[in-house]
Amino acid sequence: METKRQKGQIGIAVTVILLFLFIILVVSLVVPFSHSFDAQMSIKELVGLGYVVADSDEYMALVAQLDRIESKADAAVVKADAAVTAGNNAVDAAVLAATKVDLFNTAERFLYPSATNITCTLVAGNTNVFGNWTLVTDSAGGNLSSVFSVSTGYVVDMQIYDHSAVDKIYLIELAYGGNKTTLGRVAYHTSFTDNVDIKSVLVPAGETIYYRMMSSGANEATAKVGFRYIYE
Repeated sequence: METKRQKGQIGIAVTVILLFLFIILVVSLVVPFSHSFDAQMSIKELVGLGYVVADSDEYMALVAQLDRIESKADAAVVKADAAVTAGNNAVDAAVLAATKVDLFNTAERFLYPSATNITCTLVAGNTNVFGNWTLVTDSAGGNLSSVFSVSTGYVVDMQIYDHSAVDKIYLIELAYGGNKTTLGRVAYHTSFTDNVDIKSVLVPAGETIYYRMMSSGANEATAKVGFRYIYE
């Protein structure tokens, strides 16, 4: 009797366990189905209201397309900014050029040397060869650099007074500083008696001004000249 009762109890326990496992299995199947059903119903309701509902692939494709559009827009903005900057730079350069032209036309002009008893003589190298860079000085011991000792300005032109060579060509370069930054270059034939335009770049205050000269005449041909200059 005891054995039959034990077997009966074991059977009941096994039945309960199996029933419990069955309930768990049913729940695990029904819940996802329910969620899927709810999701499908929600999508249908959204579509019914006029919304466009994309699946994951369509969504990712849309995101990628939007990224491409954003990249193109960013590139267009960069190009536009560059164009604006270039335009502003061009306007600034034009204004600066116009201002410089106006300055050359209207500013008071000064002379170096500034007295009739003082001369400035330039010396060339050998025939058709530039001489060494040399300080622009005058017969009174002054120099062209002194006129820009405290103020910036421009060398406007060069006045020709005399030259040792006849029917020859002279080439003259002006520069400033240790690196010999070019201020201007001129060339003239000795038959030319007018002023020679230089219209130099800006001479910084306190810089030293040099020249070097070449002539098709004899070695170490000379030229007596003067310079006109303005202040910025």
